[in-house]
Amino acid sequence: CIGCSSCANSCPYEAIRMVEVRTKHGTPVADAVTGQPILKATKCDLCQEQLGGPACQRACPHDALRRVDMSDLPSLAAWTDRR
Repeated sequence: CIGCSSCANSCPYEAIRMVEVRTKHGTPVADAVTGQPILKATKCDLCQEQLGGPACQRACPHDALRRVDMSDLPSLAAWTDRR
């Protein structure tokens, strides 16, 4: 996520939200140049353990949402190399 908000603005289900990045103490992290809070995309993960994966991932008609385990490097590389 580069904080561009494209996914949140494009999701017809409003399932993705932009939230402020915070330090471990809860203080918002601001851009050094603009002073604006840094935003990242997030979504709930309450159903990630369902058979078949998260409901929003299955329902997205554009295949734009994918839950990826960032520690599983082969899986992550395969996903980023898809065409």
